[in-house]
Amino acid sequence: MSERVTLFVYDLSQGMARTMSLGLVGRQIDAIYHTSVVIFGREFFYGQGIMSAIPGTTPHGQPMERVDMGETEIPQEVFMEFMDNMRETYTADAYHLLDNNCNNFTNDVCQFLVGKNIPDRITSLPADFLNTPFGQSMRPMIEGMFGPSRHTPSPSPFGLPASTLGTGLPTSSFSAPSATVGGATVPFMTDLSLLRSTIQNNTATVVYFTSATCPPCRVIAPIYDELVLSKGSQIKGVKVDIGMAQAIGGAYEVRSTPTFMFFLRGQKFSQFSGADQAELRSTHPHALLSLHQYKGLSGTPIVFNSLDNVDPVFAKLKTFLPAEKGLTETDTKQLDKIQAWLKKRATAKANQTPEPTMGELGPSWKPLLTKIASILPYENQFPLLDILRMLILHARVAEVYAKDGNQTLINTFKAVATHGNEGSKPAALMTLRIACNAFSTPLLGTYVLSSMARESTKQLLVTTLLSTVDQQRQTAASLAFDIGVKVAESRSKAKDTTHPSLGGDILEDLEEDWNMECLSAIAAAMEKEASEEILHRLVASVANFIYMEESHSGAVLMNILGVPDVLREKVQSKVVKSANVVGLCQEVQEMIRTAVEAQSASS
Repeated sequence: MSERVTLFVYDLSQGMARTMSLGLVGRQIDAIYHTSVVIFGREFFYGQGIMSAIPGTTPHGQPMERVDMGETEIPQEVFMEFMDNMRETYTADAYHLLDNNCNNFTNDVCQFLVGKNIPDRITSLPADFLNTPFGQSMRPMIEGMFGPSRHTPSPSPFGLPASTLGTGLPTSSFSAPSATVGGATVPFMTDLSLLRSTIQNNTATVVYFTSATCPPCRVIAPIYDELVLSKGSQIKGVKVDIGMAQAIGGAYEVRSTPTFMFFLRGQKFSQFSGADQAELRSTHPHALLSLHQYKGLSGTPIVFNSLDNVDPVFAKLKTFLPAEKGLTETDTKQLDKIQAWLKKRATAKANQTPEPTMGELGPSWKPLLTKIASILPYENQFPLLDILRMLILHARVAEVYAKDGNQTLINTFKAVATHGNEGSKPAALMTLRIACNAFSTPLLGTYVLSSMARESTKQLLVTTLLSTVDQQRQTAASLAFDIGVKVAESRSKAKDTTHPSLGGDILEDLEEDWNMECLSAIAAAMEKEASEEILHRLVASVANFIYMEESHSGAVLMNILGVPDVLREKVQSKVVKSANVVGLCQEVQEMIRTAVEAQSASS
């Protein structure tokens, strides 16, 4: 089956090359081209190595042009193998502005897929630029940063030294003024040791790498100045012109301008290139925080995976089955198969022997469990629920319940809200453990937070967080943590265009009201909680809900509900004593504070 190949063409200058190039470099240049190849539903491009994204979602925005390169018969697996081989050539370190850039990459890809070159106006741009007086004057600096170019230099048409071409002044005549906004300044730096000292001596530093010959830099510079200066003492802003500070450009491996690098306590944690105002403005305040405790939290859901009490659970279940409504002989045999299957799983887990097959579970295991649930009163269902807790730890069983037309888990969760968590404390506890175990597999974890099931999951959480039973509250806090892990994981995957999830387990967008109701219940539980262990899970769940949240609405709600004060009080009263929990409480307070400030600044 053939696949369409499309070349996406971008203008990094955003139209400025067309309007300014004639006066700046002495000839008409229509665009500063960046290209990518779209195939098999992905957009492939070269920058910091070979990267891919959902088409149209890269930092470059929307393409100015889409060029139909034709169709290819090459299978996807063969293409991906070719891409793996290309990664050895197109590494981040191998990038060369003139000889090994994004357009060389897309040209090679199109040659492989359809046997055609990309348009000559794109691939010839480096040579065209170097053939201008200004290009010749810039060549030594470019080669100083990227190495010698294979392009043959043209002789100077005016017989002038390279340092004067295109400017009328020697390059050494240029000074480095500071950018000014409202009287305040963002300083330029040309000394490498001074820059390093500045980065080390400030909590948060943003370095803007620019160059005098970069039209997009002129567009983004005022935005950078405004944003940095608006942060006051929170962030130290620095500008570096790599044309005048080549040592700095080389030390920080700046391959293109504009480039923005973000440093926290002397360590670089993020960077991006290009004059993308949206990306610069959307730098999240949480990205500038040092969140050692939060970053150290486990991203693994809390599950209840014990299989040690199989026989007692089945024995208890059988005592509850009334004689007049008991099981048939076939039912009894099926129940014995479920018991034997779980015991074999327990043995396999302990001895690392082969797992039992789904066939060994029997043909009617699920209808039987549904039948027993219809027979037993709610207060006697806890052994049945414990069996279900153990069963869904198996991926294939979890898949059955994720695709369950009878909505077994949804109805099970709703039963707790219907009867109240005090109606049958054992049944409510086992239901909470089932909900936690749903997150042991991505498919079922996504299902319980899907539009179909999330309301019943929220009802279960809200109903049990304020239970008078310690074990229930602990398990409810575990469920809150697991939901938070899934929310944070999905948010991270949705933003990651370089390494996107191919598993299809990204959550549907959770309604803001749903998030707010969960957070409100968690906040109320934190205020009343006196157990440090339970508080740790609740605070961690809040952190996962609000970390890098684009709307800041969760953090704003936490501020309105007084969560920062609650956390301070828990620390001061020694309810929270462990250093890691104290640290996490402080970090969540900072997350809330910075998000609220960002929300206020944008409103």
